[in-house]
Amino acid sequence: MKILAFADSHGYNTTMVYVIDREKPDVVLHLGDHAEDAAEVARIFSGLTVLGVRGNNDFDLDVPLFCVTTLGGVRMYLTHGHRERAHSGCDMIAQRAREEGCGLAFFGHTHRVQVEWNAGVLVCNPGSISLPRGGPASYARLTVENGSAQLLEILNEDGGLLRREKIGR
Repeated sequence: MKILAFADSHGYNTTMVYVIDREKPDVVLHLGDHAEDAAEVARIFSGLTVLGVRGNNDFDLDVPLFCVTTLGGVRMYLTHGHRERAHSGCDMIAQRAREEGCGLAFFGHTHRVQVEWNAGVLVCNPGSISLPRGGPASYARLTVENGSAQLLEILNEDGGLLRREKIGR
């Protein structure tokens, strides 16, 4: 299973649509700040599973602030990160993921790529697909096989590898 994670698109869908068309994922995660972009992606790619959360610049109360989901047998925590003080680090995000029984957590908000292990939880910010800070526009690709996460990659908008984290053992 191929899962793509995007954050902080802020209404600039073109790159996200281009990446999805090229990658042909099974699932797309949108980690907030312009939740309407996730809805637009779902309209463009009918039949594609698109999960999203609300960011600090989103006001649709029908979009959840966080989401716990199981994809391909892997339980993960999704949030934008502003309520968990992501600018101060990912400790609170990892804690919430552990409380929810998740081994993976995805967040956005800072517009910066971040991948780190925090007390048994792999925490990932894919950066911003449209308004990056401190690096190129980026997204994450998670590979899930046989009920476990195997590989997390951070890629630039053209698919160039920026970072790789092997998860499966």
